[in-house]
Amino acid sequence: MNWGDIVTVVSTVLASLGGFEFMKWLFTRRSNKRIAAAQANSKEIEVETDEFHLLRERLELSDRQLLEKEQRFYEQTLLVRKLNKQLLEKTNENGALSARISSLEAERAMKLCERRGCERREPQSGY
Repeated sequence: MNWGDIVTVVSTVLASLGGFEFMKWLFTRRSNKRIAAAQANSKEIEVETDEFHLLRERLELSDRQLLEKEQRFYEQTLLVRKLNKQLLEKTNENGALSARISSLEAERAMKLCERRGCERREPQSGY
């Protein structure tokens, strides 16, 4: 076989396998694999980034809700403390009035005279 026959056979084989496209594929297949792997990695990173942002938004939302709950709890605690203070003041006032009533009733009982016409009776009555 001479050089011309070899070139003809090689060109025939190449033409039957797809010609220029086959040669292009043959020389770029490794770089195409790397490009495909890089695109897949990029897509995975993008998905993970989206998931991270979603989780961060959920965390921020839950933090805001927690702060709102803490604020409501603080306000309700202040209200309960205020009402307890008022209740204690009224209870003390009620106790003081009860003690005053008891002392007045005891004083009245000491001055009250059951006999008719008693001179020590206050207020004096006619009988």
